[in-house]
Amino acid sequence: MESGQPVPRREGKGIMIDDMDNQAARLRELTEQAQQQRDAESRGDAPRPSRPKTPTGERARRKVPYTLAVTSGKGGVGKTLVSVNLAVQFAQRGLKVLIIDADLGLANIDVVLGVTPKYNMADVLSGHKTLDDVVVRGPEGIFILPAASGVAELSDLTEEQRASLLDHLDNWDADIDVVIVDTGAGISPNVRYFILSVEKILVVATPDPASITDAYALMKVMYKNHRLNNFELVVNQVSGPKEAKQVYKAISDVSSRFLNIGLQFAGYIPKDDLLQRAVREQQLVSLAYPEAEASVAFTRLSQWMVDAWQRQERDNDGRATFFWGRLLDEEETPSTSEPESS
Repeated sequence: MESGQPVPRREGKGIMIDDMDNQAARLRELTEQAQQQRDAESRGDAPRPSRPKTPTGERARRKVPYTLAVTSGKGGVGKTLVSVNLAVQFAQRGLKVLIIDADLGLANIDVVLGVTPKYNMADVLSGHKTLDDVVVRGPEGIFILPAASGVAELSDLTEEQRASLLDHLDNWDADIDVVIVDTGAGISPNVRYFILSVEKILVVATPDPASITDAYALMKVMYKNHRLNNFELVVNQVSGPKEAKQVYKAISDVSSRFLNIGLQFAGYIPKDDLLQRAVREQQLVSLAYPEAEASVAFTRLSQWMVDAWQRQERDNDGRATFFWGRLLDEEETPSTSEPESS
């Protein structure tokens, strides 16, 4: 890796199965330890560490990482900002995080995080580089798998190329607790493939009517073509909780009426001048301005996701859908019709 620091390894040869109760217990322990650290810092009892310390002693066998896709029906809603701020929030809880820039062909996570990768996902798919060569380190020690910007070939991968990428990830022996997939916007085959490859789907929307309509359209395609019926929603760029709940209700009402899907309200990110300042400064608001309203909202959102992972029931064999050879049926043509009217 470019940083010169090796990616931590799983012990054993490709072990991907373990008791998921232990994983939930680990998340709880790390969350409690992070809270104790914050309490100590607020009292002035402890210095703030430059990087969170990850507890050891529970890594004799690796567990399948928890996986999350951050997606949207429309571009420009702040999806990437949600992804990267969630990543550092998880890292501050002591979790080892990999963020995958899956907006193939229009990558921008490296720009947002201020890193300059030497290689990208295209080098992996070509067979010239391994994931260890391509992955770079970002703020708070998060791992970043960068894509390429302005490469048309990546924006429309073949089924074989998508399967190859998943196979690379499936056989990678890095020690990761959480995988965040920052998808492209819309309902392209690439987007649908990555959504199908994770456990939880976080849809980002704004109060803009076009964003609301497109968020519904995304869930409609995933439900009707792939039978996915559980989504989480975070509403960005709102004036406060009242407006956020109005957006959630608008999407939830039509989704439950016409699609029979479950949509959970994960939270909201308020309009915040400090967030915009951080973007201009090429910094993350969670790190540059931790007391900002947006930073507090990202903290709440990360806690919501940790709690959701702790509550969920995973497959009996302990396997998540990511790091698993699940392929998208390309014979199905996605529906792009507008939401049904009442």
